Amino acid sequence: MEFEPGDVVKIKSGGEKMTVESVDGSLVDCVWFDNKQVMRGTFDSIVLKKYEPGGLVASRGYSS
Repeated sequence: MEFEPGDVVKIKSGGEKMTVESVDGSLVDCVWFDNKQVMRGTFDSIVLKKYEPGGLVASRGYSS
């Protein structure tokens, strides 16, 4: 999957929403907040997925 600066992503195994700052090959630089502190990290693209708002609710089968 390809990522671009500004994309909102999450680690596939869970965690905080992060914003992509830059991409260099398969390495993705991300920024996020942890208790109002700005955090940064570099992740291999294979461990990331694009965040889709509302996707979690629909996947759990909630009904109204």
